[in-house]
Amino acid sequence: MGNRWGKNKDLLSLQSHQPTKKMATLHFIVKSNKQKQPATIYIRFRDGRETDFYVQTPEKIFPEYWNNKAQNFKQRILYSEIFQEKDKINMEEKFSRMRDFILKEHYKLKSKQVTRIWLMTIIDKFYDKKEPGTETLSQYIKRFIDEAESGKRLFKGKRYTFSTLKNYKGFEVQFNEYQGIYTEERLKELKENKELPRPVKMVNFGDITIDFYNDFLSFFNEKNYSPNTIGRHIKHLKVIMRQAKEEGLHNNTEFQRKSFEAMTAPVENVYLNEEELKKIFDLDLSDNKPYEVARDVFLCGCYTAQRYSDYSRICKDHIKKYSGRNVIEIIQQKTGEKCIIPIRPELNFILSKYDYNLPRTHEQKVNKYIKEVVKMAEIIETVSYEESRGGLKVKKSEPKYELIKTHSARRSGCTNMYLAGIPTIDIMKISGHKTEREFLKYIKVSKEETAVILSDHPYFVGNTLKIAR
Repeated sequence: MGNRWGKNKDLLSLQSHQPTKKMATLHFIVKSNKQKQPATIYIRFRDGRETDFYVQTPEKIFPEYWNNKAQNFKQRILYSEIFQEKDKINMEEKFSRMRDFILKEHYKLKSKQVTRIWLMTIIDKFYDKKEPGTETLSQYIKRFIDEAESGKRLFKGKRYTFSTLKNYKGFEVQFNEYQGIYTEERLKELKENKELPRPVKMVNFGDITIDFYNDFLSFFNEKNYSPNTIGRHIKHLKVIMRQAKEEGLHNNTEFQRKSFEAMTAPVENVYLNEEELKKIFDLDLSDNKPYEVARDVFLCGCYTAQRYSDYSRICKDHIKKYSGRNVIEIIQQKTGEKCIIPIRPELNFILSKYDYNLPRTHEQKVNKYIKEVVKMAEIIETVSYEESRGGLKVKKSEPKYELIKTHSARRSGCTNMYLAGIPTIDIMKISGHKTEREFLKYIKVSKEETAVILSDHPYFVGNTLKIAR
């Protein structure tokens, strides 16, 4: 570690050499066995025979990088986009400062007994947080989002994506409205519609119970929201409650009950088959640059089976050569999974048009323009489906192009590879799906398409046996 750690050879384990009767030791511990997933760093604090306990820190690290016994980073670390050498250095320095800070605070106690609450308070003090119990749930939600937006708070070692931040901000608006707290714009809208605002009723950490959950669902059902939208808000609430609990702000466990679920419901997620993709590919959009860029970026998603956050940022750095063949090698932003994707001719044509650096564009624009592009390709068949709204099932029919969005590209890619006969396990390596169950959710194959495919299966083709007549 060099001189970065001063005179102490022991990086993260320190015996207090202050003139007290007690000898305190502090260790940074990772408990998880999942080597390739960020895990919480715990502090194990021992002070004589009577004190020995663990307390969570806000820090996370990949277990494969950390040696609990040696109390330092392993010598051989495979750095990546997710974890670089500078991240290691920053973490080393932060741990060093935290260690010194805690032990200095411990020295001030003199002969007083150390407790978990004391240590949690000291850790919060180190991070300049409020004392446990003084921050309300609404205040924490705001801080959570602000820290996520600034990059101070990370998700699996990476910054929150724009779309994720947008969803959390949407949740904050809905949670505030549930409490009777409205934006000026929303209050104006209520007045115009002659609707009464909800009475102010502040909800804190201890109020998140099953009764709250049921009332929260009713609130959304009155707004005629879909189960998936409601489920997304419940999911965000559970994440925030869990993070706040880890930071020592509450001890409520009601949100962890099975009945406190983030419900989902099947939705009609259409895909574009190979014939339809060819129609879109063949469109001459040279006189409409925004449409052309949206089409090209979208098709890259169809040919790679990636999420928008990944396929929209393909550039030269992602082009690699294996056995003389060009492939796309990309680390997925959401999962950290490395995917290697063969480049089919249509994809190579699009990438070469931009010198293998796709133009950057906002997802909202692609969602807007791609519907028009699909319509221009005369993909106008009507799609009938059923969805849940406000707790009721509603039958709907829309032109197919109205249902196309950026995520349709990933679904189209997975489905077309499946229909082409590529083994599921191989498609999953390309798409980055970790379980077959999750992958199969993306496959939108009708019963008719399945029957056609199976018609060529040896079982249905039959054999050479002669059938008696």
